[in-house]
Amino acid sequence: MLRLALATVRTRWVAFAGAFVALALGTAMIAMMALTLAATLGKPHSGPQRFAHAQTVVVPADPRGDAAHLPAALPDSVVSRLTALGPATADRTFGTTLRDAGPAEVGHGWSAVALGRHRLAAGRAPAAADEIVVGGGTPALLGRAVEATTPAGVGTYRVVGVTGRVWFEDAVFFTDAEAARLSPSVNALAVAAPGPRVREAAGDDTLVLAGARRVHADPDPSGGSNALTQARAMAGTTMVIAASVAVFIVIATFAFVVDQRRRELALLRLVGGTPGQVRRMVLAEAGLIGLAASAVGCVLGTIASGLLETWMIDHAVAPRWFDIGVNPIALLVAFTMGVASALVGAATVALRAARVHPAEALRDAAADTRSMTPLRWLLGLGMLAGAIITGVVARQTPELAVNPRKYGAVPLLFTGAFALLSPVVLRPVARLVTWPLSRLGAGPLLVRQNMLNSRRRTAATVTPVVIAVGLVATMLCVQTAGDRTRLDQAREQTHADWVVTPTGAAPLDARTLAALAAIPDVTVTTVAPLRIYVGTRGPAGKVVDSLTGQAVPAASLGTVLTPKVVEGALAGLAEDALVVDERTARGDDLTLGQQVYTWLPDGSRHELRIAAIIGTGLRGDATFLSATHPPTGFGPDRAWITLRPGADRTATAARLAAAIDPRSAQVGPVAAYFARMDAKFREQSRTAATVVLGISVGYALLSVANTLIMAAAGRRRELAALELAGATRAQILRVVAAESLIAAVVGVLLSAGAGAAVVATQWLSLSRIVDHVPLTAPWPEIGRTALLCTLVATAAAAGAAWRTTRGRAIDTMGMRE
Repeated sequence: MLRLALATVRTRWVAFAGAFVALALGTAMIAMMALTLAATLGKPHSGPQRFAHAQTVVVPADPRGDAAHLPAALPDSVVSRLTALGPATADRTFGTTLRDAGPAEVGHGWSAVALGRHRLAAGRAPAAADEIVVGGGTPALLGRAVEATTPAGVGTYRVVGVTGRVWFEDAVFFTDAEAARLSPSVNALAVAAPGPRVREAAGDDTLVLAGARRVHADPDPSGGSNALTQARAMAGTTMVIAASVAVFIVIATFAFVVDQRRRELALLRLVGGTPGQVRRMVLAEAGLIGLAASAVGCVLGTIASGLLETWMIDHAVAPRWFDIGVNPIALLVAFTMGVASALVGAATVALRAARVHPAEALRDAAADTRSMTPLRWLLGLGMLAGAIITGVVARQTPELAVNPRKYGAVPLLFTGAFALLSPVVLRPVARLVTWPLSRLGAGPLLVRQNMLNSRRRTAATVTPVVIAVGLVATMLCVQTAGDRTRLDQAREQTHADWVVTPTGAAPLDARTLAALAAIPDVTVTTVAPLRIYVGTRGPAGKVVDSLTGQAVPAASLGTVLTPKVVEGALAGLAEDALVVDERTARGDDLTLGQQVYTWLPDGSRHELRIAAIIGTGLRGDATFLSATHPPTGFGPDRAWITLRPGADRTATAARLAAAIDPRSAQVGPVAAYFARMDAKFREQSRTAATVVLGISVGYALLSVANTLIMAAAGRRRELAALELAGATRAQILRVVAAESLIAAVVGVLLSAGAGAAVVATQWLSLSRIVDHVPLTAPWPEIGRTALLCTLVATAAAAGAAWRTTRGRAIDTMGMRE
């Protein structure tokens, strides 16, 4: 059978060209995403980074015994005891932003440079209070005066040096005295003393790190793995979608190729071929094509991964140091999936073709009566059931419905189910769509009957259209509805007139907050995000959870900020009140009125009472505590400004504008703030769609064209017969183009059904936690994809038919198959 398969592939290479192209491109897509996903796994940078050259590092410890989140501060008493042991270098870390001088995130004192991997590349160290060194800067900055936004406000500094770029931070270095003025707290202390003495002096509320454990004091203790979280999520989601689409289309393409050879297989059965021989020959052909095409696909995928790497870095999906290398295991996975897809696709039809009796073979080959195989029924119904079950399960944790990565299985399963089961409804839908053609003459009637009688060919065209448009419709509907619901929830729960936000990475400084508090006739509600730890009350003080909290004035809850209350009340909250969301309370077994301990990033512990349980938020943990508790270094990232009754709005707006230093903060209407948030969500959605959907949809479009080109090659005799019957070449081209156009329209309608199913499922989940769920759909993106599918299908069909009908019809009728 292998020798026969080789001969068949060699002599009928044109018939297998379409399958080869589909498999090579599908494997390339899988290989590219497998290489990308592999590059996001593991630990890119091993060993300590920020404190690579320190002997021992002392940092604040959180209640679980891990390094506390910076900028947690060491107590002054601990710093005094440790510096008495010997040489010690204090490290202060605080938010810093430079204006027009390159990226910057944090500031340090210059002495901290000796602790890590920063190296002076040009210039000198800062010597005066108004001098700085820019990490990762260019020599062109030397001598320039730049504005720096720090916790103390905006100041002007002269650049006297630049260091080489490091992967873990973009830093600005001040003199040690200036750093102490800007941020008095010591966040880490490098001590050159024996470990036992350091541990004895450090006390119980600190973490003493030496050797390899110094990595826990780094900004990113994961060695870069945390910086790849977004890239890993994108690559994982895209890998699942791309692999599903590629495998699905490759299987369908190989099935279509074998299905076009039914007459040939029928003749083989008539001359004595056994069912087993037919199956083995078809599988051997698919194996040969699969091996060659998958190898080519792996090469193409490796080349394409370089382009994807550049795109991810340019669009901030991955850090600047991200590198997609050649991973043999990832390529082996892609190669194996490609070959397996070819074998499965050929096997699905070969089993049916080999089961027919020799006398029935020719009749089966001549009549296109069935388009659903048992395997297609099984997979289609299985995916439909899986989509419904997944949607029902998601209702138990409805907040997941706003996260496309966690909810992505629902649209993927619905799209696959509608694509697989499309032949079931293809005939009635096609009859409905083509009904007007039955009354427009012979040509349109011929188009209608060709579609109805050639169900397998029509289904092969419709399936990739359903995948292309369906993926865009379902995935973007989930993304759009999730973004809009999060935005609407935040807007409904915020009652303010203006909002003040910092212009850079540093929080709102003390001067800005004082100026806002001095404005008459307004209520200022500051919001300071911070990580808190919640523990049970008792001698052990066991930590039960780590939460993203918001420190706000207690009086603002229930007035300016109005989250939905499930238990308790927000009115008249005391300073020891803690408000948690329903999911946190359920997961951590917390109850209304319970006394709990909370640890803040500076290590301070407070005993608070759960005064209210609110509805689960759609943007993470919804935890509130009084603004009287935040530690030093955790300033607010926004301030809501509410106008009091009877106040002059115009005059107040002018006072706000005069109080704000535009270099460090900005003020604007709340509506504009949410509009910017909406624009940010839309931009993120477009970025995600470019990779997650763009690759798969592009491949589906190529599959549409590929399928129609293969179908045209199998219709040579049919088109020649039309020409001999009197049809002109232009009429034949119009008939073929019209068939493809209507098939694409049918595919769009079926994909709309998949989109409607996903919207309904997501709405049922979100309606459990949000009163008014917006029913939104990205119509421009869906419309463009549908139009593109229609144009590709029509152009590919017409072009292939034009090439097929170039010769004389009588010569075509006499050609061997």
